[in-house]
Amino acid sequence: MLYSSIFRLFAVVAILVLAAGPAGAATITIVNNDSAGEGFNDPSPADPVGGNTGTTLGEQRLILFEAAADQWGALVESDVEILVSAQFNPMTCDAGGAILGSCGSTYILRDFPNAPFANTWYSAATANALAGSDQDGRTDITAQFSSTVDDDPDCLGGHGWYYGLDGQPDQGDLRQHLYPVILHELGHGLGFQNFANESTGTLNGGLPDIYTRFTLDTTTGKHWNEMTNGERLASAINTDQIVWDGPFGQAAAEDWLAAEVIDFIVNSPGSIAGTYDSTGALFGAGGALSDDTTGDMELVDDGSGATASLGCDPLVGFTPGRIAFIDRGTCEFGLKALNAEQAGASAAVIANNQDGTVLVNMAGGEVGGQVTIPVIAIGQDDGNLIRPELPGVNVTFDVLSIWGMHAAGFPKLYAPNPVEMGSSISHWDVSAWPDALMEPFTTEDEYNEVDMTPGLFEDIGWTLAGRDLIFEDGFESGGSTGWDITIP
Repeated sequence: MLYSSIFRLFAVVAILVLAAGPAGAATITIVNNDSAGEGFNDPSPADPVGGNTGTTLGEQRLILFEAAADQWGALVESDVEILVSAQFNPMTCDAGGAILGSCGSTYILRDFPNAPFANTWYSAATANALAGSDQDGRTDITAQFSSTVDDDPDCLGGHGWYYGLDGQPDQGDLRQHLYPVILHELGHGLGFQNFANESTGTLNGGLPDIYTRFTLDTTTGKHWNEMTNGERLASAINTDQIVWDGPFGQAAAEDWLAAEVIDFIVNSPGSIAGTYDSTGALFGAGGALSDDTTGDMELVDDGSGATASLGCDPLVGFTPGRIAFIDRGTCEFGLKALNAEQAGASAAVIANNQDGTVLVNMAGGEVGGQVTIPVIAIGQDDGNLIRPELPGVNVTFDVLSIWGMHAAGFPKLYAPNPVEMGSSISHWDVSAWPDALMEPFTTEDEYNEVDMTPGLFEDIGWTLAGRDLIFEDGFESGGSTGWDITIP
């Protein structure tokens, strides 16, 4: 027997902190709830920007929404059209922060045909996809976005929304990207949300939802569906200890997140053998480092003579399979690593060129997103010790911690104290790095990547369109390749 419940607690994107598809793909359709002359129907003239060809404000908003819907639709499978009721409304905003949007499942369902768990709530879109037919007949997702960002000169400095599809506003442009906000909110509507009340600890109708079944408190060892109301109430503010332990979400997080602290172990020669400090790059393979990458090192040669070890040009004569030793300087870290990877390097070590043993947090620059091999940084003194021994140096990378991952090996969920209704639990933790789309705060790094979110989607019941073509053998180690679905 099918049970349905209206659920209108929107999962909020939270306060802004300034600092043709595969077979089976879903169709996600906007149901425009704006009145004439406003929101998606705003006739105000607008110049095309960043690949958005709309000539009115309303048209540009619709184009962005449809692009985001197409991006998610290309990823998840459903034979049932997913209807999203959407509109622009005034929302809280001041000079320092704003609520940019909100979204959630319009209703929730349990005990529908093909439900993986009995007596368990699912978001409408997920339930319909699993059942193979529309179970309720209403719009499935309800979303709203801030009109205040454009309309109020006191909101975020009066800069307004950026409506481009390219993720590249002019240098110095302080407008807020709308595209990733839409992408984020649709992620909530598709199921990245729980239906428990974090301020009381109660479950909806006294029954768990699919999200709570994978929400684990590492202190108590209990999932949220196994707790009493009082235990859930305490767990909701157990900061840094609440994780997602679904197997697909865990694997996707390992694939996406970067290593935070790494032991760089020199195995040979004996004269310099030992453990050295190092840090992981903020790009390239992150969790893949936990596989204990081991290999022989080789000094790179980019053919530039005296500066050949900088690796700023394509490498010459590099032995494929070895770990590249590269000196810092002149060009971006991401370019150095990409040149090494394209020459066949299995990993890269970049030695600092200043400040003694001080390490650096390496950003990838323009091409860092293309790097899939592990990349680490070591200090200048250690680099000077190792360089003369090359190529006779064998090393191991031993990851001690990963950004946004608990020591138990699971990605953290956002659990601030006090509770933030609409944000607590239904987001990845803010310690994730690289930044994840489904964190509670927007960052300048987010644009069109859905990063580790599809792993969580698989855990809650979604089938991913074309997944077998993306991953031949489960989750791919060494980079975020599989989840980087670009705008159609």
